Amino acid sequence: MATGKFVKNTKYYRGTVYEFNLPTGWSCPFALECKVNVDRITGKFDIAGGVYRCYAASPERFPGVRKHRWDNYEAAKTLQIPEPPKNCTAIRIHAAGDFFNQAYFDAWIEYARKHPQIEMWAYTKSIGYWVARINDIPSNLILTASYGGRQDHLIEPNNLKNVIVYNDINIVPNDRPIDRNDDYARMPNINFALLDNMKYSKKANQ
Repeated sequence: MATGKFVKNTKYYRGTVYEFNLPTGWSCPFALECKVNVDRITGKFDIAGGVYRCYAASPERFPGVRKHRWDNYEAAKTLQIPEPPKNCTAIRIHAAGDFFNQAYFDAWIEYARKHPQIEMWAYTKSIGYWVARINDIPSNLILTASYGGRQDHLIEPNNLKNVIVYNDINIVPNDRPIDRNDDYARMPNINFALLDNMKYSKKANQ
């Protein structure tokens, strides 16, 4: 049986953050504009969306990354989320991947409740799973609805915190701050912007 594992990231975020990642595309049932499936064996890219490419797909060209994410996916299908690493204070859920069914979404709700001392956050296009539990989200789990998926129509009526990806920095509205290291993703009730990672990089825009 596959065992899920966290990945430690000390470069992108503020402070030390542990990520739990899944294979892009395959675990993203409502992705549209950004959807990319990477073949589990060959690493070949199938770019289905066409508007912009999911930034998280690129590392899957490496066999070790694919194996790690697919092992996590197999564990997640049986709702097996690993215990947090020792001294963990922050978890980014799905720097790659998404909530792929309601039971798995619910498992993360329970996980957050079980570990109230840990800050957790996630972007998601699986808006329906969130709406179904809209009154049950623990305060230490911050969710951001990501526009560009098949359930965008649920975002505004439910007043969900959200993000829009822009491919031109000059058209980002003034009321949407640009997030470059997940700071805004970690804050409740702030709508923000991201830049297309294939066109802009964090380093280029500092």
